[in-house]
Amino acid sequence: MDTNVLLQNGQIFDGSGSPAQAVDLRIRDGRIAEIGPSLPPHGESLLNASGLLVTPGLIDLHVHVYSGMGRWSVDPDDAGLKTGVTTMLDTGTAGALTYPAFHWHVIPRAREDVYALLNIAMIGCLQGYPDTPPHNIGELCLPGYAHAPSAVECVRQYPDRLIGIKVRLTASLADHRPDYERIGLDEALKAARELDLPLMVHHANSSVPLPDLLAALRPGDIITHLYHPHPDHGFAEDGEPLACMREARERGILFDVGHGVGAFAWDVAEPACRNNGFRPDTISTDLHRYNLHGPVWDLPTTMSKLLHLGMPLPEVIRATTNAPSRAMGLEGRFGRLLPGREADVTLLRLEDGEWDLPDVRGEMRTIRQRFVPVQVLKRGVLNECEGRRDEPNIARR
Repeated sequence: MDTNVLLQNGQIFDGSGSPAQAVDLRIRDGRIAEIGPSLPPHGESLLNASGLLVTPGLIDLHVHVYSGMGRWSVDPDDAGLKTGVTTMLDTGTAGALTYPAFHWHVIPRAREDVYALLNIAMIGCLQGYPDTPPHNIGELCLPGYAHAPSAVECVRQYPDRLIGIKVRLTASLADHRPDYERIGLDEALKAARELDLPLMVHHANSSVPLPDLLAALRPGDIITHLYHPHPDHGFAEDGEPLACMREARERGILFDVGHGVGAFAWDVAEPACRNNGFRPDTISTDLHRYNLHGPVWDLPTTMSKLLHLGMPLPEVIRATTNAPSRAMGLEGRFGRLLPGREADVTLLRLEDGEWDLPDVRGEMRTIRQRFVPVQVLKRGVLNECEGRRDEPNIARR
C-alpha cells in the first residue's frame, strides 16, 4: 500500500481544540511531511477528503480488549481501525498474574496501538458482568489480590505498554467489605506513586466516599464513569458538580466518560454537562462484550452523544485525540496532526439527520448530528472503516 498520500479538501482539526482549517495534508514515507493550503502533488496518491473531518487518529482511553481472558473482553479489532480508532488503552483487564499473555499474544496481533493500565488486583478484571453468577469472584473479594509490589514489578518488566494502574471501586467487587475496597485503593495509590504513573479509578456504588477518593488522588490521575447513574456520582440533583469535584478538577484530576453498560445516564449527563458546563476531559467507551452492540457501539457514537450535550466540535475532537494522548503520557507520539509525526489520521463524516440513541437504562434522546468513521491512516497505510454496527438498532427518522 502506498504510504505517500496527499490528502486534499478536508476540514483539518489538529487535535489542539482549535477550529478546523481548510488545508491539505502531505504524507511521505508514512509520516506527515507538510500541512498547508492548496499543496501541489509531488507524485503522491491523491485522497479527496471533501466534506470530511480530518483528525488525529482517534484514541479510546477506556476499552477491554484482552480477548480470551474471561468473558469480558472483545478483540482489539472490534474497538479499533474499522471504527476510526487507531490507539486504545485497555484499562485493567489484566493484573500482574495475567498481563504477560496479553503482552505477548494479543497486543502484537493488533493493527492498532494497544496500551494498558495494570489492575492492582493480581488476577485482573474477571467479574462485574450483567449476568454475574452467584459466586463472587470480584478482583477485590480477597484482600491479598490487591498487591502493590507485584504491580510495580510487572509494570517495570513491561514499561513500553503498561503506562499506569487501574482500580475498580464497587462494593460488590470487594464482597461488600469496605475494608477490602480501602485496601484496593491504598495499594493502587502506592503502586502509582512508586512508579510515578497515573491511576485510573472506577468509582460507582462504592463504600469509599467520593470526597475521600478525590482528596487522595494526584494531578493526572483519572476518574472514569463520570456520568454514571448510581447515587455516589459527583453531581447534585440539578447537575451542579459537588465542591469536591470542582476542587479536584482545579488540582488537575482528569474526568473521563467511560460510557460502558452501566455508566452513562442522560439524566445525569444533561444537567451536568449541558446546564452546568462540567464537561469530560476525555471521551471513552469502556467498550466490552456487553455493550459492543449497544448502548455503546463505538467511540464515534459516544462522541455523538457528547456533541448532542453541547460540547463544541473542536473540544469533542480534542477529548478523543490530544487529551487522551496527554493522559497516557504519549503526547509526543499521538493525538496531534503536526509535521514530522507518524501519519496517524482519522477521517469522519458528520451527518445531519435524526437518530434515537439510548443511555445505559434505555432512555432515549434524539440526536441531530452524528459522527461516522470513513477511513483511517495508520502508520501511513489507508484502511477503510466499516461504518456503524447494527444500523437498524439506531433509528433514523
